[in-house]
Amino acid sequence: MRLFPVHEVVRRLGLSLPEDDWPDYLARFHAERPGVIQEVLGRSLAGQRSPYVWLARSVSRTAGSVVDVRCGAGALTRELVEEGRQVIGIEDSADELAAARAAGPESITWLHGEVGNLPLASSSVDAVVTSMGMVTARDPRVLLDEAARVLRPGGSFACMAPTVRPMAPSLARQAAEFTLRVGSTPSFPGALELKLTDLLAQRGLRKVEDARACYVFTVHDVEDADLIINAMYLPGSTPSRRRSARDWLVRRAMARGQVELPIPMRRVVALKDPEPASGIV
Repeated sequence: MRLFPVHEVVRRLGLSLPEDDWPDYLARFHAERPGVIQEVLGRSLAGQRSPYVWLARSVSRTAGSVVDVRCGAGALTRELVEEGRQVIGIEDSADELAAARAAGPESITWLHGEVGNLPLASSSVDAVVTSMGMVTARDPRVLLDEAARVLRPGGSFACMAPTVRPMAPSLARQAAEFTLRVGSTPSFPGALELKLTDLLAQRGLRKVEDARACYVFTVHDVEDADLIINAMYLPGSTPSRRRSARDWLVRRAMARGQVELPIPMRRVVALKDPEPASGIV
């Protein structure tokens, strides 16, 4: 049995070590590769549905204003557009925000903002969503604090993030072989398996759904292999290991016609407690 060093075990739990300079790594990643994560997740499917469609469907059709926090290049934000709805995308990476604005549409309002200081008034929106914010934020509690602040009573919060299950055995074996070659699992400062019920409740958010689904990204050629590797947060890997993993993916795709890599996701939905009726405490 292969043994992994302590730092890699920590990464496999979705935790970064204290000495990791996550904010600098994250800023460099998104400055160099704006939109790459959205491209991969947009092409990852369960049936005919991408993770972005899945998360967007958690928002009520009656929500008149929806905010996408850490919106990246705006793939999820665009899924939220409905006639008569105000959609706002908030991002702290200038490069990602520029890509989002360039792609449009003009009906979306794009704002620069930090997860801990959303540029919105308190109790001003009907729904807050985030596709990666809960695992890329250094402290997800800060994001939850702001989501609870800007939501109107009765509004909804929905988040999605990569997780560790479910995975079919055949896909799990493929993922294990790929991980062995790349030399690291995707890393996040927030745990992949956050126990969100208490964190949400402490902010007046009542969890109403906790669901999981496995999506598949298909590699056909070297361009696909480069894309999936470039879209992964891999501070524990090296250029040579990433090239090795890319070459392995390409060889296997040429031999088999394609390689399917699993992307299991978790979706959590919560509602903000309504204000008590007048005169009732």
